[in-house]
Amino acid sequence: MEQKSNGRVRLSNGIIKQNMVLMSGLFAGPVIGAATTLENSLVLSLVFSLVTVVSVGLCRLLPKKIDFSVRIVLYALIASAVYVPVMLLAEIIFNPETVGSITLYLAIMVTNPFITAKTESRFFLRSVPLMFKDVIGFVLGFDLSCILVGSLRDILTDNMLWNTIIPLPFQLSAMESVYGGFILVGVLAGLCRFLYNKFEKRKGSR
Repeated sequence: MEQKSNGRVRLSNGIIKQNMVLMSGLFAGPVIGAATTLENSLVLSLVFSLVTVVSVGLCRLLPKKIDFSVRIVLYALIASAVYVPVMLLAEIIFNPETVGSITLYLAIMVTNPFITAKTESRFFLRSVPLMFKDVIGFVLGFDLSCILVGSLRDILTDNMLWNTIIPLPFQLSAMESVYGGFILVGVLAGLCRFLYNKFEKRKGSR
């Protein structure tokens, strides 16, 4: 019998405490590699959000009597099927050239850990409403991290944010590279953990 955990679900867990980019680094690769501008970040966030939420919802419908290893393969196949219309939508909303330039990283969304790992270990242990609330928390955490990194790299690299000029006395063209993204995400992750631990200590001392 499947055991469900219907305890309290906080959106802040996925957004802050267990953020998969800035707190655990479990799914930071696409952000480091492709979130070089705000527009790229928005494309990544849209594709990730729709593929993850829709796929997890559809995967929930699979019978639990199916062998675990087979279910994981089916999860990837379902996500692949969802990925196709989501990509078509992304090309309608954004510049197709922008979408095409980061297709490699967008394809990774099909096998992201929210679908292949957390479905079984976390999401499916909850009732459907709480499952979606939990999923949305993690998705928002990824999206906000992605947009933050993309915006900062846009500003530091070109002194621009979308089509708005940000007057800075310097430019860091290295921020556009993968190693620049790695450094930036590392700095933000360290800052995020520092602020979170400081907040927790202050809360515990009250």
